[in-house]
Amino acid sequence: MAYLTESQIIEKLCKTFNTRFSGSRNVVQSLVDTIAMSDMLHPGLRGLGGKDVLSLFKDRMNVWDPGSLRELTIDVLVYLIKEKVTTDSSKKAVIQEINEHLLPINFW
Repeated sequence: MAYLTESQIIEKLCKTFNTRFSGSRNVVQSLVDTIAMSDMLHPGLRGLGGKDVLSLFKDRMNVWDPGSLRELTIDVLVYLIKEKVTTDSSKKAVIQEINEHLLPINFW
């Protein structure tokens, strides 16, 4: 089985999040769904529970403004790429690439 490149994984994670968020306007549920749907993207992403991953960020879950929610979303996606996919790219490069694919978080 051919695996996706890091860039392809980032793009697919962001597209999944964007799609889920545009339908629900719920950042946390969109992240849970994105993590659950990432199983086939890379072996390191298999079997992750969305709620388990988000529990690592529980101290930051009480935010409501779009900027803070976007920052949280980026940090969760960076965690997935840096810790589970284990990329050699710098954190800054991963954040930049996520920013290229992630749509603005708006509630209206």
